[in-house]
Amino acid sequence: MQFFSPIFIKAFSITFFGEWGDKSQIATIGLAADENPFGVVIGGVIAQALCTTAAVMGGKSLASQISEKMVELSSGVLFLLFGIMSLLSGPEGQL
Repeated sequence: MQFFSPIFIKAFSITFFGEWGDKSQIATIGLAADENPFGVVIGGVIAQALCTTAAVMGGKSLASQISEKMVELSSGVLFLLFGIMSLLSGPEGQL
């Protein structure tokens, strides 16, 4: 089994680019400015590992109970619903 297998590269890319510039990264930058950077890195890595582990285990468990088509359909409907809500809320963010 290769370390840089296709699934490793896919999982790394999704996580890396999904997290790049999000609120937790901005908060971590602020925390590192005031605290020990080594402690911030270790805390961030452990927290991300725990969150990813929970997501993987939850996703695996959920996959045995509902079909992939249902997840795709639900995701699509929610995406459209959130888009419509965002469009209707206007620049002030109120419906």
